[in-house]
Amino acid sequence: MFSPFTPLHLLAVATLAFLIAGLCGSGRSLTGLARRRFEWTMASAIVALWLGYQTYDNVTRGFDLGHSLPLQLCDLAAIVAALEFARPSRRVHALAWFWGVALSSQALITPDLAGGPATISFWAFWLYHFFIVGAGVYAVAARGFRPQLPDLRFAIALGVAYAAVVFTIDLAFGLNYGYFGRSDPGQPTLIDVLGPWPVRVLWMVVLAIIAMTLFWLPFELRARRARNPEQQVVADAATGRRREVSHPR
Repeated sequence: MFSPFTPLHLLAVATLAFLIAGLCGSGRSLTGLARRRFEWTMASAIVALWLGYQTYDNVTRGFDLGHSLPLQLCDLAAIVAALEFARPSRRVHALAWFWGVALSSQALITPDLAGGPATISFWAFWLYHFFIVGAGVYAVAARGFRPQLPDLRFAIALGVAYAAVVFTIDLAFGLNYGYFGRSDPGQPTLIDVLGPWPVRVLWMVVLAIIAMTLFWLPFELRARRARNPEQQVVADAATGRRREVSHPR
């Protein structure tokens, strides 16, 4: 039985952080063909885990409309993670960072996980989130992705579209994908303090937008600081003033 905020939970999160640091360090140290092989290996591992666990879950528990469809955000974020390693693009970077790190990392704080290390679901959960969160960090730390406002808007727009579609499916069939349905998670999570359904769904969307914005803001502030010296030179030239301006290296 897994319980949050226990030594096992803290050990799992610490191990994940260590592995993600190693993942990014490997990506930064490799070049050329070696790096591409490494990234394709990672992408293949994600696809194998995604397909393998979906198959295992359906075989052992049987197909059930309430849990067998790959409609959780982490299911989609895992696909994005595979694309981050296999077919990277700016939009993939944006989703890997905002969906994978800003949103899916919340599951590391309050995991909706019942089984302990003796269950396959325990290991699948942490492997899933290693790849999902790791891909987003990799985009920034190894690829040099720096999210800008259009990237944030894209991730928010797609996130709102996801919420609208999945909420409609949950409402129509009495399901709880994305935690947008009437049911509560199996473990205590932030959702528990957001009020009754369906008002909590609105709060979930608002908090998701705030979280993604907070994960964009440091990059925007840093970019503005980097632009300020040049802007100051232009302003001083317009007023005829002379000033020494230090440029960031």
